[in-house]
Amino acid sequence: MEYDAIVIGGGPAGLSAGIELAQPKYRVLLLEKESFGGPIINVEWINGYPHPGEKVAGAMLASEMVKQAEQSGVEMELAEVVEIEPYSGCISVSCADGNAYTSSVVIQAGGLNSRKLGVPGEEKFQAKGMIHCAMCDAGLYRDQVVAVCGGGDAGLIEALYLARFASKVFVIEAQAQLSAKPVLQARALANAKLEIRRAEKPVEIIGNQGVTGLVVESAATGKRQTLDVYGVLIHVGYVPTTDYLEGVLALDDSGRIAVNEQFETDVPGAFAAGDIRSGSPRQVAAAVADGKAAARGAQEILETLQR
Repeated sequence: MEYDAIVIGGGPAGLSAGIELAQPKYRVLLLEKESFGGPIINVEWINGYPHPGEKVAGAMLASEMVKQAEQSGVEMELAEVVEIEPYSGCISVSCADGNAYTSSVVIQAGGLNSRKLGVPGEEKFQAKGMIHCAMCDAGLYRDQVVAVCGGGDAGLIEALYLARFASKVFVIEAQAQLSAKPVLQARALANAKLEIRRAEKPVEIIGNQGVTGLVVESAATGKRQTLDVYGVLIHVGYVPTTDYLEGVLALDDSGRIAVNEQFETDVPGAFAAGDIRSGSPRQVAAAVADGKAAARGAQEILETLQR
């Protein structure tokens, strides 16, 4: 099926790009792997956007952006993109469900995926004690002991939210120091329900029908200890969703898509916006601005083709 433009990714960057392109009545398809709105759905509060000095619930902002995209005429489909292939004058986009689409321009806005620990038990206990969203799942762990792997901003934010429900939250950080902002560290250290364990790395998640423990190893001594926990949340960084783009688009050393100042990639007609592009500051406001700028560049190509 042919479109004027295809946007890959339904987070703030992708939705903004889709809205910008659909308003001039271009036929726009937006493909999203998981849920329209992107990861901000699971963010309790977003500060400074859309209004400086104010905050808005992530789920509310996502809902408003999705609604605006629908009203603008963006066609949205849940599908995992597995391949893009440039041709002379168009780009083909193939999905895991077997569907394929073509368009004159493509905007990559797929964002990032949470990095996995890569330890035994991580895959086995998916949906059996692995927590993917504190705000979504915290109520399931009321009065239980849980663990959060990762001492960055995201890890501490999730740990503090889980502490509203859980009886205790272990925060496991492999480095000697937490990397979260000082204000978050202060809040975490002041919370009696949080136990911060630095210089320890998770090495195994154990259990039976569900998670019953997390094995951690001391960086200093190599000694292992099993923590009795019934839920494990992992926040140890992110990786870009660009595996299928290797050899197609130029990527930087971190796997993000290389772009110029106009958000163009090295393939004519292909753009990248938001967290997936090289140099992104990973902020909602920046992702929205990226999406709009990439859409304007795409629109210039579409206008040229129509002349």
